[in-house]
Amino acid sequence: MRLVIFIGCFLLSFALNAQFKADTVWVEGRSFAMHTVEKGQTLFSLAKYYSTTVDEVIALNPDCASGLKVGQVLKIAITATPPAQTVPAKNGATYVVKAGDTLYSISRMYGISADELRKLNHGLPAGLINGDSIVVPAEMKPLADSERVDTSSGEPEVYDIVLMLPFFATYKDSMLSRDYRLRDAAIQLYRGAMMAADSLESAGLQAKIHVVDVLDDKVAIQAVLKKEVMKRADLVIGPLFKDIIPEVSAWCKDHQVHMVVPVQQPNRVLLNAPTISKTVPGSATQWMAMARYVAEKHAADNVVLVDSKILDDKKLVEAFKEEWFRLKKDSLKRVVVFNDPATFSLESKLTGVRNIVLVPTSDKKVIAAVFKALGSKNVEVFGTEAWDDMDFISVADRNKYHVHFPQNTFVDYSVVPTQRWIETYRSRFKSEPSNFAFVGYDVTLFYGRGLKTFGRELGQHLNEIDGSYLATQFNFFKTAKDSGYENSAVNIVRTDNYELHRVN
Repeated sequence: MRLVIFIGCFLLSFALNAQFKADTVWVEGRSFAMHTVEKGQTLFSLAKYYSTTVDEVIALNPDCASGLKVGQVLKIAITATPPAQTVPAKNGATYVVKAGDTLYSISRMYGISADELRKLNHGLPAGLINGDSIVVPAEMKPLADSERVDTSSGEPEVYDIVLMLPFFATYKDSMLSRDYRLRDAAIQLYRGAMMAADSLESAGLQAKIHVVDVLDDKVAIQAVLKKEVMKRADLVIGPLFKDIIPEVSAWCKDHQVHMVVPVQQPNRVLLNAPTISKTVPGSATQWMAMARYVAEKHAADNVVLVDSKILDDKKLVEAFKEEWFRLKKDSLKRVVVFNDPATFSLESKLTGVRNIVLVPTSDKKVIAAVFKALGSKNVEVFGTEAWDDMDFISVADRNKYHVHFPQNTFVDYSVVPTQRWIETYRSRFKSEPSNFAFVGYDVTLFYGRGLKTFGRELGQHLNEIDGSYLATQFNFFKTAKDSGYENSAVNIVRTDNYELHRVN
């Protein structure tokens, strides 16, 4: 059993030097370093380190012509063959890494553990790199396949998982701030997926992960879909751009391959796409979850809904009211319509008992007017997912009114499994994981488990996939007869003692 991380169109691995750290990308025979600028580094020092010229660095990164900024990520062309990362020990033999090798497969080949293999090679901080020589036990010969693989029940099927992520590795134009954010998200998603690959391999999934650089280009995506790697695909994760999702989902529908949308996208990407699932609940789905939570936990409290009358908020208001009616069999009696901030009032709707004030909007004027009107009564406020990043909502108000909001991912840093995962991530990538790293891990682990249990039919068994996850919950529903699946599992968080806690 093995999970193979294949080069496909390109492969990332982590490389670290005392002063130079970068994710290294190999694209069609060329290498690019995604270098993070540190204090004291200059264009000259970077060019010298990577054996290139200042002009070549600027040509790939026009924004750096006026100087470097700490934390800036540069794309630098480097040699096609990376230097070997290990030197054979005196008492060790060498093994040349081949495409598809993993720590697990090599350790099984020599009858030792993956940890023992790491110790022989100074921890293998850069992972396995195709063409490198690593140290293996000199006294041991590779075991035959029959000694390593249990063939009593037949050779297990090997699955191919394709990750479609935007790394901009061969992008020639100047990158916008949005492009940098997308690339950072792609790197984090990739790293999380590789962490999941280790867990899946240990669980016995035999699969190959192929990583494809996909940008927002309808012409280029057609070329990608014709590549050899796609002919073998059993599962596709990505892409991240809504304009090319229909192109990929149509291909997946024709080839009966399940496709995963791992980031927030409008529900229309699911239309007429029965082999696609979206892991981030839409805003209306979030507010249906809010209605279920309030109906269960606050049935005896005074519930007040603020209707902003803003067109984009209307679907949230209606989603809450419809789900409330389905659960409670009555219309929500206390709805306050927002007209003018100067005249807005909640006083007549608030009572002496606990008040639950629901504010399904991200409009700053409406939100400010609501908090101004709350007064000193016993109130808890529920807002949208966007409230998490709204600095104008004071910390004092968040704590006083126990502000709640939905989240797709919620990381509980107090639990031991999460702490251990973060430690492993830091050790492997020498950086902190973002929410996208947790998404990459949870999504790859969830659908990988689905492949192991149900094979290519996993799309028909999404709610039968077992297991716990670090930051994401999964519970899918089919949005229409001929359409795809949306995740309805929403994390609802509450502010207590200036900290966020998941309450559902």
